[in-house]
Amino acid sequence: MVVTCDIQFHQNEFGTYFSGQLVDGSVVLKADKPKDVKAVILNISGFAITKWREKRFNKKRTYFGREDYMESKTFLMGSETSQKYTIQSGIHTYNFACKLPENCPTSFEGLHGCIRYIVKVTLVIPWKFNQTYSRGFTVMKMLDLNYESPQLKVPSTSENYRSYCCGPCKTEPLKVQVQLPQTGYVPGQRIPVNALVINNTNIPVAEVHYALVMVVRYSGQAVQQNSCLERITMATAKGGSVLRNCTRSLTQELLVPATPPTCLRSCGIIRITYQVEVEARMKGWYSSQTITIPILIGNVPLWQTPPVIQQQPRSSRMPIVSEEVILEGDENAVDCFKVEEEVGNGVQNEREIAGVDVQSPVDLYPELPPPSYEESSHTLRGDINEDDLHAFGPCEFAPLYPVYTLPLTLAPTAPVTPEPTRDGYINQNFQNDKM
Repeated sequence: MVVTCDIQFHQNEFGTYFSGQLVDGSVVLKADKPKDVKAVILNISGFAITKWREKRFNKKRTYFGREDYMESKTFLMGSETSQKYTIQSGIHTYNFACKLPENCPTSFEGLHGCIRYIVKVTLVIPWKFNQTYSRGFTVMKMLDLNYESPQLKVPSTSENYRSYCCGPCKTEPLKVQVQLPQTGYVPGQRIPVNALVINNTNIPVAEVHYALVMVVRYSGQAVQQNSCLERITMATAKGGSVLRNCTRSLTQELLVPATPPTCLRSCGIIRITYQVEVEARMKGWYSSQTITIPILIGNVPLWQTPPVIQQQPRSSRMPIVSEEVILEGDENAVDCFKVEEEVGNGVQNEREIAGVDVQSPVDLYPELPPPSYEESSHTLRGDINEDDLHAFGPCEFAPLYPVYTLPLTLAPTAPVTPEPTRDGYINQNFQNDKM
């Protein structure tokens, strides 16, 4: 006798949701013959975990952390006290609906930790091992760049100087200036990065290297006070060389791939930040010079006509701790399991609990082209069944993130420098010194 389970999401093929929205779907059990079980349990959970090992003084120590964001348990068949329940042959369908908490962090799979949301169905069989069927889904915390700092729309500039020692002498400084037209972007946009290299040294710059970098900080429990970093290069580009005693302005574009938004506050044990790095690589054995500019990656782009609303987006308000699962199935199933949420002097109505007032980016910005949802190529695929010894069905899961097809909202304002030749123009002050 065989029992199969299919977990489906209603009107959401890929299972992608924003925090605060309603996750609704169905559990379809198929049995070719009657099968005895104690119970069939539906679990919907969301959590973050971290784990890594460090070696110090010839001793290895393991660090870990965990945060839970939602947890629900509902009996589709049977109960805690039932002895035996028979799944009749045929197809049994159970609909469920669960409202996500307002402040859920975005799904993420990394080297030393993850943020996961899972729907799991367990067939409890006391006289044999349990059978589990799981399906992961993607949750995104809305990060609307239009409601973040106004500084995101302002060009950002960073510069640095460095001198090199040639024997007993010291060279004139190498100046590198980097400018971005804005510091807020979404996946699918291209970041125009302008680098102005003023090479006053007698050492050529062999190459100017551009990189978009994702930095993930994993933390353990608060009492451990330990963390580790994962540095991921998402996109790279190469510029030309700069001759000695010459100046050159170089511009390259970095494509922002599918990636989770910046996460600084919603998760206490996993923090995600992004930065643009420009490295002037010197010829020979001389060390390079690197300049870094932090940027903010969101999932709603800067738009020319932001909506007029009476309150801030729901993602920026304080989280409301509540859980709700509504079940509908055949005559043998539990009719309803619901934890209502008290607000003010009363209880929210069913429409508000269902989360229908939570809007997507397309609802907030009707003129905004709808995004596609893609898997991140620079992060990992997680095993959602790693804790279950007798799991059935697919085990790998990768979150899907929105990717937009739209131009840069603001025009770049790169420094203008004359460049009559391919390798730049000669610094006049040094030319005069040689005469």
